[in-house]
Amino acid sequence: MNSNIYSKKNLFYLTILSIAFTVFFFNEQVAVRGGLVISGEVIYQDNVSPLKYYFLNSWTLLTQLSAILFKIGFNSHSVSFFLVFLLNLILFYSCFIIFEKFIGNTTLSICLSCLLIFFQKNLGDTDYPSLIFTIHTFGAFAQALTGLVVASLLMSNIKLSFLLGFILFCVHPLVGLWVLLILIFFSFYEKKINSFNESLKILFPGLLLTIISLVIFFHFSLEKIPYDQNLFKIYMEKWDGHRAITDEIHYEYLFKSLVLLIIVYFMCPKNNENKLFSSVFCSMIISSIVMYLSFKIFRLSDYRVLAPIIPGRLMITFTFIAWPIALSLIYYRFKEIKYINYFFYSIIIIYSLMHYKTFLNIKDKIVLKDENLIFYKLKDLKDVGNVITNAETPFNVLYISNKPPLMLKTIDYLPYHPYLVNNIRDILTEVYGYDFENPPRNNYPYLNDNYIKSKFEKRLASDWDYIKNKFKSNIVITPNNWKLDLELIFSDKKYSLYRIN
Repeated sequence: MNSNIYSKKNLFYLTILSIAFTVFFFNEQVAVRGGLVISGEVIYQDNVSPLKYYFLNSWTLLTQLSAILFKIGFNSHSVSFFLVFLLNLILFYSCFIIFEKFIGNTTLSICLSCLLIFFQKNLGDTDYPSLIFTIHTFGAFAQALTGLVVASLLMSNIKLSFLLGFILFCVHPLVGLWVLLILIFFSFYEKKINSFNESLKILFPGLLLTIISLVIFFHFSLEKIPYDQNLFKIYMEKWDGHRAITDEIHYEYLFKSLVLLIIVYFMCPKNNENKLFSSVFCSMIISSIVMYLSFKIFRLSDYRVLAPIIPGRLMITFTFIAWPIALSLIYYRFKEIKYINYFFYSIIIIYSLMHYKTFLNIKDKIVLKDENLIFYKLKDLKDVGNVITNAETPFNVLYISNKPPLMLKTIDYLPYHPYLVNNIRDILTEVYGYDFENPPRNNYPYLNDNYIKSKFEKRLASDWDYIKNKFKSNIVITPNNWKLDLELIFSDKKYSLYRIN
């Protein structure tokens, strides 16, 4: 089976399909933003913007990979394309390995993989959407890599499983640590690792990668700054969005997870080859449910050290891999039925026909429309400081213009970087007109254009001059129906570009 998976023909097919699906489901990736700053493509000349600290003090392998790609000549679009391609390749291989293990029919395995990935099948949402193709790189890769770790266990490749686990840890530390602890426990418990020397050989590649990644991180990271503890308390009580949704329990997702647990426990062949896979995957389901319910019932997010954790984070890591596991085990249990292959092909055809609109949506998406003239104009400007934007444009300021925005749309990263609360308070109040102690909408850590518009339009040129000097900002971007008391440089169909003189 292993040789079939690694055959040149299958590698070629999965690579071509990954490229095609990257075109279909391309999204600009948020990991690119940190890569731009680490690589020096975007330079914050001062320490006024909290984003300089946020990007340089956030450890994840994906931003480091993005920075390397920028250094060798990639642009923002091509870095995003590579990341989405890598995501697709991981998804295809994890699906294909699982299907080949229990089905043993390469054509059917590839067709089922295409079905699940194309229609982005998952178990549903918990506190946050379970998205497979999204701009949110880190969550998407956490799901995909978790799936590949599980799939590699089916190949009895413990060394690869641990390497992938460490990669996952470097991409998403919380999820990676959880997976690694489960892997370590059951590897020793089931005597898959029998000595200290053997454990070193297995763990060394992943540990080395982690150490290198951390060395790079500490080289670029900035010293944290003092901050007002009371301000951070106000943020957690009145702005933070994580705590606002912790009371609701998603019973449907819990039910589906328990059904998956039953399928794996009772349908997976009871042999030594599958024992580690079954133990690890069942433990992932059980432990994630226990953590989820503990947060909900005992309101663990009220404790500051636990406040940044999203209770449903661990449960959604298996939201995608659940389908290939469930379908392949069902096939395996009924494989002796004469027309089982025809039944599964029929499911693929019928489901695709029932959801034909997805194909139409993909067709519309890949039609190229360039509506970003304002950001290319900004890219050509010289001597640009921190760019003041409305809610929707910071990403494109970074991604297209390669200029430093003063703020992002969201401040939900603040629980991970509490030392930035003073800077963020000053920007929210003095630039965007918010009352930090009394936000217009509680537990909504996002800029709101409906609120910002009146603040910007009422502001005099002298007020903008004060902002320019304090926040090192000389450019403002707004929707083109906003009218500011500033020099208009350029407008396109959607946005206007102003200069603070």
